[in-house]
Amino acid sequence: MQHESKKIALIVNELVTMLLLNGNGNIEVDIKRSDEATEIAIIQRKCSYDEDFIQMLRYSLNVHRQAEVEGYYWQLVGDDDDCDELSLVGTMIDQAIVELKDQDLWIDIIRKKE
Repeated sequence: MQHESKKIALIVNELVTMLLLNGNGNIEVDIKRSDEATEIAIIQRKCSYDEDFIQMLRYSLNVHRQAEVEGYYWQLVGDDDDCDELSLVGTMIDQAIVELKDQDLWIDIIRKKE
């Protein structure tokens, strides 16, 4: 369970860091844990990302979850300021929904329990 909590914290840290580097502050994070899954909702208010950035997020976060990759590399998340780490985050999650609503970026992530 300790590793699971660290993995959730690393996922959140990587996403928030990426948003801070590319946009403004105004970031809200909500984490809900249940017996079945962890849901992470991140909202960045009043941002001005273009469609290419939104598509890059969708693509990077929606790779198939890969337990073998996660088992070996999850501790590397957060070591560099590189967008390739978003793909590593993508291998650690089951689903990501990325939407731009008005001027707000919404990222909803689900990580199912194994």
